[in-house]
Amino acid sequence: MLLKTHLAFAVLLILVFAQHVNDKLIFIFAVLVATFLPDLDSASSESGKYFIFRPLQFFVKHRGVIHSLTIAFVLSVILSFFWPLVSFGFFIGFSVHLICDSFTRDGIQPFWPLKVKASGPISTGGRVEESLFFSLIFINVILFFLIYVL
Repeated sequence: MLLKTHLAFAVLLILVFAQHVNDKLIFIFAVLVATFLPDLDSASSESGKYFIFRPLQFFVKHRGVIHSLTIAFVLSVILSFFWPLVSFGFFIGFSVHLICDSFTRDGIQPFWPLKVKASGPISTGGRVEESLFFSLIFINVILFFLIYVL
């Protein structure tokens, strides 16, 4: 999926979970940053297009090990030892990216190193994804007003 769709899903989860966390700004920051991270393995993505990420892209393939819930869990556990306030938001942001990508035709290996693949019918950047993006924006606006304004 495109970055904008990942971010729209991330905002939806921020709206749902932020009311239940103590430090909302850290949570929001962690979710948004972690949403970008899985695509660092692709030179053609918005987050991975920078030269500094080329060494990582040399060693891993796109939608390989970095696109797995295994890595999301391991990184979140490591973060919980050093920066516990960030770990939950990190896991939410990283995982929502993976869940979105699991619905695309290319799919992901959610439980790497197992070869089981999760994929769906959505073409990245296609009409279905575009409709999903606008639907999420609409839902996010309604949810924001229901939770935080009314």
